[in-house]
Amino acid sequence: MPEFTYTVERAEAEAAVSDYLAHCVDVPRFLDCCRQCPNYGTRWSCPPFDFDPMTLWQRFQTLRLYARFLKPCGENRDGDALIAALRREKPIFLTELLQLERGIPGSLALACGSCDACADCTRSSGETCRHPDRQRHSIESLGGDVSETAVRYFGRPLLWVQDGVAPDYLMLVGGLLLPGAPPCR
Repeated sequence: MPEFTYTVERAEAEAAVSDYLAHCVDVPRFLDCCRQCPNYGTRWSCPPFDFDPMTLWQRFQTLRLYARFLKPCGENRDGDALIAALRREKPIFLTELLQLERGIPGSLALACGSCDACADCTRSSGETCRHPDRQRHSIESLGGDVSETAVRYFGRPLLWVQDGVAPDYLMLVGGLLLPGAPPCR
């Protein structure tokens, strides 16, 4: 089988937080989903929180969304290899989001999925986070529907590996909450 290679396509979109809340956020629905995940209550990035996610969303006016589409190249459609590539790209993407956050006072980065800065998160032991500089909540942990986000703002559905075969792409979606209103277009 030929070597597995992939490319990364980048995309951006922007929305007023009020619009995003109206179309893509359902905190109770996604909190129920989170309860089914083994990360629930065991990672600092994941629910339950000591704050109301809606209150966090409403502190901001604009959501800048960022997507990374990982596309396999050539004949090799190894799904496991594409998932491994996704895992390698996720911390790179988070680093980029954190750089953007540092460059815009009052902004807040939203990560892709749960935090994996530590293999053994300290939340279960009641200790404070070892990496608060890298730990960020994801869109979905705050009640955001990433599937709807992908279609509404990037015009593409989320795709999944099926029977070990890589789809045309896998997608990472993160964001940056901004205090100001989006620019007029």
